[in-house]
Amino acid sequence: MTQTRANFFMVANEIFSFSLTTKAIAVYCCLCRHADVNTHPCFPSRKTIAKECSLGLSSVDRAIDELCQHGLICKIHRRSKDGGKMSNYYTLANLIANPRTVDDTG
Repeated sequence: MTQTRANFFMVANEIFSFSLTTKAIAVYCCLCRHADVNTHPCFPSRKTIAKECSLGLSSVDRAIDELCQHGLICKIHRRSKDGGKMSNYYTLANLIANPRTVDDTG
């Protein structure tokens, strides 16, 4: 069962330890906003992400690639039964349950 949230969402503080661009952080926050609280999947369209983050589609694509490279999200392309494109399916890493160890020496 999907748990609903009232006017807020949570983002782990750990997100700031990845040296992400501001656009990638904005996109990550947008995905968190759309994600299921318990299982962490979401599937907003690129157009929705762009609108909510005030970004162009190519900026959204670069930010998603950056988040994938850091292992913060997993992106799966979806197709409808007739082969048409659908929004991507994103799974967010659970940074609260599995925090990354940050090297403070470098």
